[in-house]
Amino acid sequence: MMLEVKNLSFSYPHRQVLRDVSFAVPSGRLVSLLGPNGTGKSTLFRCILNLLSGFQGTVSIDGTDTAQIRLAKLARLIAYIPQVHYPAFNYTVLDMVLMGTSAGLPAFGVPGLKETERAYAGLAQMGIEGLAERNYMQISGGEQQLVLIARALAQDSKLLIMDEPTASLDFGNQVRVMQCIRSLVERGYTIFQATHNPNQAFAYSDQIIAMQGGTIIANGAPQEVVNAQLIDELYGIKARVESLEEGRIRFCLPVEI
Repeated sequence: MMLEVKNLSFSYPHRQVLRDVSFAVPSGRLVSLLGPNGTGKSTLFRCILNLLSGFQGTVSIDGTDTAQIRLAKLARLIAYIPQVHYPAFNYTVLDMVLMGTSAGLPAFGVPGLKETERAYAGLAQMGIEGLAERNYMQISGGEQQLVLIARALAQDSKLLIMDEPTASLDFGNQVRVMQCIRSLVERGYTIFQATHNPNQAFAYSDQIIAMQGGTIIANGAPQEVVNAQLIDELYGIKARVESLEEGRIRFCLPVEI
């Protein structure tokens, strides 16, 4: 499932946020969006999800303009995974994942056997089916993020939009979550994620898009896009980029920034 954004611009009152943004997320790829806070990443996601109206340009899925797709159907095409959050009630893990099946239910519909099977299948894909009866608020942050991804899988969408899926996680959980995300791509899912971690983006992504000031300033393969100049332009940090034998990179920051 391919996502394409063409000439997208959006303004809040008295402030333009997105300026002529164009890019494509090919089917079966992991594409990472890099950019500092306030550059328009969240606004871009809201436009893609049709949560904001009044933008100029087009967003299409497999060639179909999303403006022509009802929200209920769009929810079955795109699944959104937020950062780890804390619900008002302490639901079980299974209940949290079952919420992802609501897009396919009629108004006031109740999840049945079919939806429960999809929820368990989503948990199994993330390797956390053993958490089904645990309270969501009583599992680790990494497990909570995997639950949110499982909820998106239960939504039965092949295009996943992820907003900083490893934010606030410790290093071990970051690696576990990214390995699970990468495994989904290998199984045919298309994933577009925002991240503040250039190393992580380089290590796991097929494509990196860099955004600054509401515009795209770089777009391409990780080894072509990520360099010291880009990091300086995005984050105002002088970094040294070193290639490692396995093809990944690391950033060595100077003592004085």
